[in-house]
Amino acid sequence: MQMKRLGQLNASVTALFTTLLLAVQPVAASATEWLTLEPQQQSVWLELPALVEAVAQSTISAQTSGRIIELPFDVNDLVPQGAVVVRFTDTEQKARLAQAEAALSEAQVRFAEQDKELKRVQQIHQQGLVAKAALDLAQANFNAAKARQQQASAAVSAAREQLEQTVVRAPYSGILQQRLVELGELATPGKPLLTGLSLEHLRLSAQLPQQQLAAARQSSAAELQLSDGSALSLGAPDLTIAPQGNAQSHSFLLRLKLPVADYSAQQLYPGSWTKLKLQTGSLPQLMIPASAVLWRGEVAMVYLQQASQPSLQPVRVQKLQNEHYQVLSGLSAGQQIAVDAKALLQQNSSAQESQ
Repeated sequence: MQMKRLGQLNASVTALFTTLLLAVQPVAASATEWLTLEPQQQSVWLELPALVEAVAQSTISAQTSGRIIELPFDVNDLVPQGAVVVRFTDTEQKARLAQAEAALSEAQVRFAEQDKELKRVQQIHQQGLVAKAALDLAQANFNAAKARQQQASAAVSAAREQLEQTVVRAPYSGILQQRLVELGELATPGKPLLTGLSLEHLRLSAQLPQQQLAAARQSSAAELQLSDGSALSLGAPDLTIAPQGNAQSHSFLLRLKLPVADYSAQQLYPGSWTKLKLQTGSLPQLMIPASAVLWRGEVAMVYLQQASQPSLQPVRVQKLQNEHYQVLSGLSAGQQIAVDAKALLQQNSSAQESQ
């Protein structure tokens, strides 16, 4: 292993030495495009390792009694919203519903009969053919029939609800974590059936250093650094910072609520780690295009315009998302660099071969 690393180091040094030799050859500056470095306002980001947590996490319990006859999903399955997750036997519930519907039909018939009787007695009473007591009795019978109809209708609704509860559906899309029952078991009201969590209602949890507390509270934008290197913009962050810090690490618990969405495509799952970036301000920085940088091993170089001829200048840079590098050291404002370093290197090599 040490011999392999030594060989890679020798190759990098050889490539760097060859490039430096090519750089001392005269170059036609007119054929090269040059960029004058000027500071540009760039956002300053605070990067924090964050843990993905589920906000919606619940246990589904039985609301009726019955024997379990169907469990379509297993542990760790992705369950869409509204999908059937448990099904009970429904013979008893159907019988209760049929009984309630029959009682409702009878109550409706009795109500219609008492309605006609009340109207008939009212007409006769207006003609002075019956006493007031007969009218009061007809009105009381009508009210009783109406109450029995309402009671029967409520019983039908309750029986229909009990029948619907023999089919348990997922309240939201997510992952099934635990199955607490098996096929053939008898479920009673209140018995836990399944536990699951939502992939659409997530939040991030991170430890915020004490010296960054004020900057994080003033943050105007947030981003997520995904595993594939891309960035997911979150807009204005919905932050919650704990009022009490950790006495050992002197850090504060920070939570950021993610917008409601399906993050499975971004591989954001509860329990996984990601990188949270909070914009804390802006500073003038030197930016150069990626085409201006030559890499020799782990050494980054640019062609710097000098008074006599261009020369390779080692620099420290940091990769950005928009095919640009941020200059950390090695260059200053006002200097000129070649926009296409590879083209200038090839031009330099061709000039050497022609000589």
